[in-house]
Amino acid sequence: MTSPPTDEAFDVLFRQWYRPLLAQAMFVSGGRRTLADDAVQEAFLQCWQRWNAPHLEPVRAWPGWLRTTVVREVLRLQKEVGSAGFDPDMHDQAAAEVDLASWMDARGAYRMVLERIVSLSDKQREVMSRCAIAGQPLGDAAKEMHIQVATARVHLHRARQALEGVRRELQELGVIDAGEGRQ
Repeated sequence: MTSPPTDEAFDVLFRQWYRPLLAQAMFVSGGRRTLADDAVQEAFLQCWQRWNAPHLEPVRAWPGWLRTTVVREVLRLQKEVGSAGFDPDMHDQAAAEVDLASWMDARGAYRMVLERIVSLSDKQREVMSRCAIAGQPLGDAAKEMHIQVATARVHLHRARQALEGVRRELQELGVIDAGEGRQ
């Protein structure tokens, strides 16, 4: 029998994965910082609850579980609040909170990535989020999106094409891994 995870281990998990998960949530939400923050916080809340629930089957890989939960939460929150437009100028004026752009060496690269992400259609961003970030199989993503697998494949292909020029920046932000998009 394994011992229950410690609070210190949870803190380590949080410190290690908060920023990459926020970057992923920013991608999924099309740059909507507040929505991304809410999704990541909700994912960590669910993680904490699951972490302290010994009666549930243990999670074997928390990073994958968190990625999937963040994507699911962003998609849920987007449905609740609607898809209002994104204003990159307003986004970069985050007052006293830690801004994702501050984690980057070049603010221009951050804005370029956001502009590319915003240019994706909602369906392209959703299928890319489900498959490339959360690791969901294309068939499952298509089923949950209520579209044909071939249509999902086209959305994924077009999203990858649109983001090809910013792949390195997406990898540095931790949104995708080094192998994503090379298939």
